[in-house]
Amino acid sequence: MYNGSTFAELFADFWWLIFPLAFFLVLWWDSWLKYRRHKSTIDLLKSYAASGKEPPANLLATLEKTAASDGLDAAIEDSVHGEPKNDGSAPFLVVLMFGLAGVFAYVTYSGMLDLGDGGYFVAMILGVVGFAFLVSALFKPRG
Repeated sequence: MYNGSTFAELFADFWWLIFPLAFFLVLWWDSWLKYRRHKSTIDLLKSYAASGKEPPANLLATLEKTAASDGLDAAIEDSVHGEPKNDGSAPFLVVLMFGLAGVFAYVTYSGMLDLGDGGYFVAMILGVVGFAFLVSALFKPRG
């Protein structure tokens, strides 16, 4: 592992951390964009209220739709009211995770890259995540 000598050695040992960091960065970016969109809609509604005018119906519908489709609250609401959405992403995620697990296992086994036992560890983690997506897809209520 890392002994403090160079950045290249640090990167060689922990290169796989790029993937979870990128995932969290994308989630943060998406959340920030939703916040900005929601804030601008509320600011527009405030300007209508300050001028004493009635806001357009489509603006209110946009605000309601945005609030209803944001993140975890929407998932909880859908599960409570029995309206799950099947967007077709579950099979893709299952194939993606098992495929990546297979690639890491093969690359480690063949010695194409010097991953050591870390490649098998990453393959196991991806396999478990793929299995979780598979179970979730199989037992998800149909809408």
